[in-house]
Amino acid sequence: MTVTLPDVVARYYRVIGENDIDAFVSCFTDDAIVADEERTYDGPAAIRAWRERTAAEYDYKAVPETVEEEAGGNFVVTTLVSGTFPGSPVRLRHRFTMRDGLIGALDIRP
Repeated sequence: MTVTLPDVVARYYRVIGENDIDAFVSCFTDDAIVADEERTYDGPAAIRAWRERTAAEYDYKAVPETVEEEAGGNFVVTTLVSGTFPGSPVRLRHRFTMRDGLIGALDIRP
């Protein structure tokens, strides 16, 4: 199944697989906020540290399965995440809040 994503969201998923931390961080605005596993990461340095930690702890891939566009041009992507973490695989909802062609906020939940 092919899922059509906004360019920066497609890049977000691609660079997860490439493990390119700089390219990953460049998907986000300078004041972006990420919420994952009941923690919040505010700004590029915190988002970089979050990605570096998860990449070091787990080998995983994230495959977008469905996408829903919400009001305001935001997107909810149901994602199959599988890898070397407890409970794998798991489906997570990634809610992307878009701003100026980049990700302004990302909320990841089961």
